[in-house]
Amino acid sequence: MSGTVPSWRDPAPVLRPASVAIVGASPNSRWLPVFREQIRGRFAGPCWLVNPAHREIGGEPCYRSLRQTPSVPEHVLVLLPAEHVMGILEEASSAGARSATVYATGWGESGTDGCARQDAIARLAERSGLRICGPNCLGTISVREQLVTYPLRVLEWLQPGGIAAVFQSGALLYPFLRTCGERGGGFSYLVSCGNEADLSVADYVRFLACDGETRAIALLLEGVREPEKFRAVLEMALEAGKHVAVMKVGRSERARESTLTHTGALAGSDRVFDALCRHYGVARCHSLDDLVETTRLFASGLGPRGKRVAVLTFSGALRSEVLDQTDSCGLSVASPSRETQQRLKRVAPTLDCRIANPLDCGYLAGTQSIYAQLGRELAADPEVDVLLVHEHAPDEKRNRRPALLQEIHDASGKPVVVFAETAYSMTPYAREFVSDSGIPFLHGTDRALRAVAALCASAEAQGVRRARTGRTALRAPEAAPGMAPGLYGPGTAGALLARYRIPLAPCRLVSTVDDAVAAADAIGYPVVLKVESPDIAHKTDAGGVRLGLLAAEAVREAWQAIASDLERRRPDARRTGMLVMRMAPPGLEMSLGVHRDPQFGLVMLVGLGGTWVEVLGDVSARLLPVDFPDASAMLAELKAAPLLGAFRGAPARDLPALTRAIVSMGQLAGDLGERLTSMEINPLRVHALGEGVTAVDLRLVLSDPAR
Repeated sequence: MSGTVPSWRDPAPVLRPASVAIVGASPNSRWLPVFREQIRGRFAGPCWLVNPAHREIGGEPCYRSLRQTPSVPEHVLVLLPAEHVMGILEEASSAGARSATVYATGWGESGTDGCARQDAIARLAERSGLRICGPNCLGTISVREQLVTYPLRVLEWLQPGGIAAVFQSGALLYPFLRTCGERGGGFSYLVSCGNEADLSVADYVRFLACDGETRAIALLLEGVREPEKFRAVLEMALEAGKHVAVMKVGRSERARESTLTHTGALAGSDRVFDALCRHYGVARCHSLDDLVETTRLFASGLGPRGKRVAVLTFSGALRSEVLDQTDSCGLSVASPSRETQQRLKRVAPTLDCRIANPLDCGYLAGTQSIYAQLGRELAADPEVDVLLVHEHAPDEKRNRRPALLQEIHDASGKPVVVFAETAYSMTPYAREFVSDSGIPFLHGTDRALRAVAALCASAEAQGVRRARTGRTALRAPEAAPGMAPGLYGPGTAGALLARYRIPLAPCRLVSTVDDAVAAADAIGYPVVLKVESPDIAHKTDAGGVRLGLLAAEAVREAWQAIASDLERRRPDARRTGMLVMRMAPPGLEMSLGVHRDPQFGLVMLVGLGGTWVEVLGDVSARLLPVDFPDASAMLAELKAAPLLGAFRGAPARDLPALTRAIVSMGQLAGDLGERLTSMEINPLRVHALGEGVTAVDLRLVLSDPAR
């Protein structure tokens, strides 16, 4: 991040207006009856119709212009094609309106002419202060203010509550709010933001982070238009204790191309976006169903202290399903103590406690008091942070008592989450059951586990943030004074690694073959000889590397061979010199890299070294800064993590030294600041425990931040 102060725009004039005008109202409009029904049915302020072609519509007066309404409308809904919108916005601004919503398509998503029209809207908003939702959107819903400018009928699912949503897709907002509403969710604000010519996703999230009624914020994104502001509002939400869940489409190349033709948004790197979410404790959801369940759980107000779960079920198969899925979603299955198991047996002497978690109580679930008591005993175990209780969707026939579930929560003081195996239809009885118990009821075992994992991760991120309030921000002192923009290798930039205590194999940069032999004699054989050039990023491809040189004559022959290959393959390349490096002891080869993402700044990448990092794609990413817990978590996430321990006769690797190297590289990158484009140590050899690590190669790219 650049450190500049973001320019914020306040969406309150869109979300909390005192009066509304509908420009382009027509008897033939399929949306107008919906607006009139939903706005006039609940909204306390006036709503005027504007169209110079009509005196009245449906018995209501219709005004010729915004200047002829009884008073100046605070918010203007523009139901006109794109080519007529600019004139209406100019009129609204000059009349004194505070905001507008533009529904029409044909803007930045549609080509050059549309981009020009959208730019004109942005300039008008900047010049006049008129706050604009859209264009290419489906409006907003302010539940407490009872203002619905969304053109689909949704009133039956709107109850006040803690769920807010900002969607770049207006169409997908409907199934989200309907499903949440049917399952008992309540809302504060829902926004279809469209192309964000003026108000951006970040502006809305900032508003919601400051809203006292909002507990959970759901986002559906195709891209992030203002990355620096977006990072800032995620930090605000984290600080305010608001949980954020996001579904971001555009993970595949074809999907990324599709987003440009829909809202004109740039999708960006999916791996970096994952790192962004992890950094701020944001739940990354990959389906609308997951987004619904995760957001509903977020809005419950539950605050787990850890990710150790206990599960109470009446199905052996479901117990196995839970065990299959907990590891992959980041949860830990708690191990109930012997004392807890004894208490479970006292409650139900016939219970098989050989596997006490998940606890399958079979037919005993039919006795509600026993089922609830088993849940209380599990939740009371000190190793348990969250209790999940398996239930069918409540109905009149089974007549579960919601008070029993509340008793489990009250007795333990720990979060209790009830889940069903699939997405049952919610009957009025089921909704009443959920409302009376106050316990979240989630639909689908897999979704429930992912939602609980997301809640635990978000709560952990909030706790970590509180613990790291003194964490040093990125700074940019002269970490590399005198180094001009360009590509550097270990011979010209190795001193930087030494300054940050990252061990580099002994080496010397030389300019003649005789100096190379002298360097090899001094360093000790065997050595590596490789070219150092600001124009050659991949030395091996250019023929610029020779390995395992055991004597002076081998060094001379390698010098000539490299010179010949370079003359043939890269005659244009400038040469700083040749690097003579002692062959490092064997070890597991890792790759440490930092690159500047065009949207979100410096990103640390860790994976297997050599060519494996490109072939396997087994890489963990974090936004800077990176501390020791971050570095440890990055290594644990790798599929290759078992290789760092004792594996098939190989000794355990020096994990503490590797962790220190990751943190040190992050500090170096942060100190280079805006000058750094990318930096990679590949390979970094990780030796046996206690023997440290050795950097074998370095590639550093500096730029001029002023350009």
